[in-house]
Amino acid sequence: MKALKIAARREFLTQGLGIVGVGLTLPNFLLRSSLAAEKSASDAPIVVAILLTGGPDGLSLVPPYTNDDYYKNRKVLGIPANEVLKLNDEFGLHPQLTHFKKMYDEGNFATVLGTSYPSFNLSHFSGRETWEAAKAGVQTGKPGATGWLGRWVDHACQDANPTRNVAVGPGNLPLLLTGSDHPGLGFVSPDSFRFNGDSTERGQLAYAKLNQMTQATAEDDLQFITRTAVDANSASAKLGNLADNYQTTIEYPDTQFGNSVRTIAGFINGGLDARAYYAAQGIAVFGGYDTHADQPRRLPVLLGELNDTLAAFYQDLARCDNARRVLTFTYSEFGRRVGENYSGGTDHGQAQPMFVMGGGVKSGIYGTPPSLADLDERGNLKMGVDFRCVYATILEKYLQAPSEAILGGKYEPLEFIG
Repeated sequence: MKALKIAARREFLTQGLGIVGVGLTLPNFLLRSSLAAEKSASDAPIVVAILLTGGPDGLSLVPPYTNDDYYKNRKVLGIPANEVLKLNDEFGLHPQLTHFKKMYDEGNFATVLGTSYPSFNLSHFSGRETWEAAKAGVQTGKPGATGWLGRWVDHACQDANPTRNVAVGPGNLPLLLTGSDHPGLGFVSPDSFRFNGDSTERGQLAYAKLNQMTQATAEDDLQFITRTAVDANSASAKLGNLADNYQTTIEYPDTQFGNSVRTIAGFINGGLDARAYYAAQGIAVFGGYDTHADQPRRLPVLLGELNDTLAAFYQDLARCDNARRVLTFTYSEFGRRVGENYSGGTDHGQAQPMFVMGGGVKSGIYGTPPSLADLDERGNLKMGVDFRCVYATILEKYLQAPSEAILGGKYEPLEFIG
């Protein structure tokens, strides 16, 4: 037994935390010691990040319905003024975004126009990484790579609890939620849990050897199995139980995105102590918002799903008196060009609108609307506001956190949070 334990420990340490985070069952003596960190206060603020995969057409999401240049450039794709859900005398919302208009009228929905960053990148991958890290040059999965919400979780949660930052839905764990002390958990469905684990044959064999150890070795074993790895396994069962047993009368769209957001509602209403969540729309839809062609058909479907899903989400949160403490924001890799192309679509562009809704938000249109008469040499809308000003606003005014330390620079907060 001693030789077995030494061999298993050596193989474990060689391979790192991975073999413990594969969703299998740890020995009971390890599970009993896990998740010892205190839960966050029941009224602690929560942030939900929604990735609109592919780069949505901002001029269709927030059409400038009184601007002649808009209709000159959008002879096919322009939203007729009489169909726009008007927010003020210049801008409105796409006709599918009825719930967003309702939230705007109720006082808790804002849009920030013209968001981008200097020396912008039109690559889906690099663009997304810049938005998630809040700086350029950070690569997902590289040692030391972190996202801005992950860094905030590290700042706000001085513990090793793995359920503080949770991504729901298909795909890899997003850079956005990755912290140094809180690497984040990914959850697809009640029977599917993923951590930064090793599911290779070698990793599974090492894991099996580890599980042959008896309770008598518990004290010694816990010296080399880190609490993060142990907690991750216990968290898989905890998340699975919350998601699988969640009951609600609110109907969500029966889509991958709808089910992901419903799961997040289940976690929040079920009392999970997470402070940051992530879900992505468009991953399960070919191209998502990357509407180079056939935009008049594809975009309304996506926006209808987005509208109906977040409408259900906030109704569900309100049912359990949680809507007031949940702020949701949207982001994407980039925006789209002003001019429509010959395929009934729009190509990759620069500035995009961001949506912010829920707890603490003051309805309004913020930022500097980019001019349709003053485009760059490639036909892009120019940046009106650095997107990190939106993050700084959320950090400073909603989360009461030092934005400069977390974002790595000073960005002026906006006024969409009181």
